Amino acid sequence: MVRFLCFLLALLIGGSGAAEPMREPFFALRPVSVTRSEPVGTAFVRAVWLSQFDLQPMFRDGNDQREEKDFRDLCERLCETLSRDGFTTVFLQMRPNGDSIGESDLFPRSKYVAGTVGGSVSYDAAGVLIETLRAHSFSLHGWINPYRLMCESEIGNVPERYAVRRWYDERSGKVKELDGMLYFDPSYPEVRELIAAGCAELLDTYSLDGIHMDDYFYPTSDEEFDEKEFRKSGFSDLGTFRRESVSALVSLLYETAHAHGAVYGIAPAGNLDSLTDGYYADIYRWLSEKGFVDYILPQLYFGFENRYCPFDVMVKRWANAVKLPEISLYIGLTAAKAAEKAVDVFAGCEAGKNEWITHTDVLSRSMACVFAEPRVSGYCFFSYSHIYDRFTGKVTDGFFEEYQTLCAWLRSDHLTGSSQTR
Repeated sequence: MVRFLCFLLALLIGGSGAAEPMREPFFALRPVSVTRSEPVGTAFVRAVWLSQFDLQPMFRDGNDQREEKDFRDLCERLCETLSRDGFTTVFLQMRPNGDSIGESDLFPRSKYVAGTVGGSVSYDAAGVLIETLRAHSFSLHGWINPYRLMCESEIGNVPERYAVRRWYDERSGKVKELDGMLYFDPSYPEVRELIAAGCAELLDTYSLDGIHMDDYFYPTSDEEFDEKEFRKSGFSDLGTFRRESVSALVSLLYETAHAHGAVYGIAPAGNLDSLTDGYYADIYRWLSEKGFVDYILPQLYFGFENRYCPFDVMVKRWANAVKLPEISLYIGLTAAKAAEKAVDVFAGCEAGKNEWITHTDVLSRSMACVFAEPRVSGYCFFSYSHIYDRFTGKVTDGFFEEYQTLCAWLRSDHLTGSSQTR
C-alpha cells in the first residue's frame, strides 16, 4: 500500500515575551494524493465522535433550547475548527438512549435536545448541524446505541405512541430493566426491526453516508436477563443464543444501510478477548464473512504500558483479525484520557495505570503505529469536547500538552520525509 500524506502544520502563538500560547489547533492533516490497495473510492478517514455530551451545551442554553441563530453560529465554528484540522468524517450521535436527537416518528425526542425525554423543540437542531456539516463537505454517519434506553424513571415521560413505552408497559420482555436503566432485548425480531426501521428513517430524513453502531450489545452476562427467551429459543448454549441475536441485528442493519446507498460499521470495545463472551459480539465472524460490516473501528483506548492490551500489540491483532479486503479498519483513539489525565485502573500494572498522567506523548506514539500499519485505513478521536472548547474552538487546557507533542511529532521527519512514500 502506498500513501503519500502532506501535513500542513501551524503553531499559532499569541502575544510576546512570557505570554501564554493561544489554545488554537496545531496541525492539519490534508492528503495531497493517496494511492491505496483498498477498493477504488476508499479514502483515508480522519474522524471524530460527536457525542450527546459534546452537543448538549450547544443544544441547550440553561433550561431552554438555544436560539437558532446562536446555535447556527456554534455549528459553523465547530465545522471551521474540524476543517482547519483536516478532519474528514463525523460520527454524529443520533440515538443515545432509545430516543432521537433529530426528527423521528419512531423514537421520542432526546432529553439532550429537548430538556426531557419526549419534550418539544422549536426547531430541528440536528438538521441544522447536519446542514452545516454538509456545507463543509464532511462525510457524515449517524451514530446509534441500539439497546441502551432511558432510565426507568424517565419512561413515564415517553408518549404511548412510541413502541419503547408500549413494550415497557406490556412487560413483554422486549424492554428490560437493569439497575434502573432500560434496555432492548435483541433476541426479539420486533426489536431488531424497530432498530433497523429507525436507521432507515435516519438515512431517509438526513441523507447520511452511513450508520455507525457503538459497542453496547448485551448490558450484562447475568443469565436472568433473558432466561425466558433463552429457554424458548432452542439453543443449548446461552452465549451462542446471544451472539446469534446480535449478529441477526448486525446483518439487518448492514442490509438496511446498503438498501439506502450507505455504509455500516461498528465501534466495538478494543479488547478482542472480551467481545465474544463479554459483549456477545461474534467479531471474528463479522470480519471474515460478507454481509455484516463495511468497516470496524475498535476503541483502542489503551496506552503502551497497558499490561493486557498494549496499544501497538492491539493494532496488529485487529489488523490480523480483518480477513476480508473490502472491510476497512479504522482505529479509535482516546482524547479523553489524555485531556483528563486519567488513571487507567484496568491497565494491570503501575506504569500503565499512570501512563496518561506521566506521559504527554501517548497519542503521538499511537499515531505512529496507525500510520505504520498498512492495513489501517483511518482513525477517529473520542471526542470533540475533549479536544476543543465547544464555544471557542480552541484546544482545551487538558489536551494542550498532548497536542503540543503530537504537533511536534507531525512536524518531524516521521511523516513529512520522502521515506513516508510507501
